[in-house]
Amino acid sequence: MVSATSNGSSRAASFRARLLSTILLWGFVAFVFASGKLWLMGVMVALFTLIGSLEFLALTREAPGRECRCWGFIVCAGFLLYILFQALGSQSSFERNDFLPEVAGVLLVTMGSFCLRLRFPIEGDSSVKAVSLALLGFVYVPVLFGGFIIRLALYPPEVTSGFWLILLVVVVAKFTDMGAYLVGTLIGRHKAIPHISPAKSWEGYIGSLFFAVGGAFAIHALSGEGLSWLAWPHVLGLGLVVALAAMVGDLAESILKRSLQVKDSGQILPGIGGILDLIDSLCFALPAAFFYLYLQSL
Repeated sequence: MVSATSNGSSRAASFRARLLSTILLWGFVAFVFASGKLWLMGVMVALFTLIGSLEFLALTREAPGRECRCWGFIVCAGFLLYILFQALGSQSSFERNDFLPEVAGVLLVTMGSFCLRLRFPIEGDSSVKAVSLALLGFVYVPVLFGGFIIRLALYPPEVTSGFWLILLVVVVAKFTDMGAYLVGTLIGRHKAIPHISPAKSWEGYIGSLFFAVGGAFAIHALSGEGLSWLAWPHVLGLGLVVALAAMVGDLAESILKRSLQVKDSGQILPGIGGILDLIDSLCFALPAAFFYLYLQSL
């Protein structure tokens, strides 16, 4: 009896913590979007990216080559500063298809990591793992999330349209997750990938596509002139592409956490976990949206 009461209290406390975190978090995000200020968006993105990168450092603290990952974090900070100064200071010089900052970052992390490993003896594949994890840490959050969200903000001619575009991607990604959970809970019978995410079902994934497309059309309608340049067939295509990418992004973090034997990426958001738990689907959804739009414009 005591155990049941304790479990009930624990679940209630967890729900309250999750609800409070959700309200505060989305209140902050809504304030940034409503402001229409590109510099404020840049600050939010930089903050999430830096915290996410720190969480990656913490998750991999037991792995060999921490010095390489610390170097990758330094490169991450420099990458963010460069992107922000270029995007916010002189937008005309920021070419949406010029990936020189990302390439430079990858080169710096790779060469710097190998240089740092020169003072260590060769012990199996520890040096290869050290360099590989440093590269993964740089690409996973700074490039896939930080870099591409700024590029999407500047993709349309008007910044306001860019904000609506990002909102569309965020809503589709989150509706995909919500739809998979709701449909999977109601009618899910066939497990999709039980060795990675036991709760996910094929029925949930199929149902989530309808939620995702509905979210895409809802944001398109609410934007008025903001997304008028995006024809409805591309709203449908973008919704489906972002939904599929968001599913893989969510599973990618599950692979990372299961490999490192952790439940959450951090504790900064009580009831939710860490920043990586929040943006995992966006790390794949944002690049997918960018390249969909870029390819359809060729």
